[in-house]
Amino acid sequence: MWKQYLCAVLVGVVFAIFELPFWMAVVLLLIITLWIIGEFLYLVYGTTNMKKVEKFIIAKQKEPIYRYVYSQGFGTLQDQLIAIDKILQKYKQPHIHQYYLAIQQLLSDNFDEALKVANQIGKEPFMSYTKALILVEMGNIEEAKSFKFEKLWMHEAIFAMIAAKKKDKVSFDLHSSKAIAASRGIQRLSLIYSFKALEI
Repeated sequence: MWKQYLCAVLVGVVFAIFELPFWMAVVLLLIITLWIIGEFLYLVYGTTNMKKVEKFIIAKQKEPIYRYVYSQGFGTLQDQLIAIDKILQKYKQPHIHQYYLAIQQLLSDNFDEALKVANQIGKEPFMSYTKALILVEMGNIEEAKSFKFEKLWMHEAIFAMIAAKKKDKVSFDLHSSKAIAASRGIQRLSLIYSFKALEI
């Protein structure tokens, strides 16, 4: 994104030197701003270029959520728990706070507490997805399979986790590949890291 910032600075310099109309500078700076925002949103939510996303999260590790994703790929379980602690300190919105608290409890094998917290997320599809993940770890496979998801990656991710629980490598490879293919941006990278960490 440094190119867009450089463009904005150059626009300011050129307009100052040549004393061009102020309104033209405003229009050009607005276009550059929209370009910066658009590229950021595409990188976070839309791209399938994982090299760019990985480079982005490595550069943004001071932000707790990106630090958590980074720790999924390059850190230990303890690193993930520490990153989640930082998220919980920073984000007080109920659904975000409860989601990461449930994940923290899940990673700590506190399944009953994780499920209790997941029931308080209150925002779909994250509540159902989190509950399904926890239920898989608890061995309640049929209940986990009962959830319906509009997002294909969520459906496939749950079935990949079920396959991992059953040590069914063929099914795991199939569903994890489908989940990754159906996801974009940081979510795709998070899934790649999560699935890679599983030993089937």
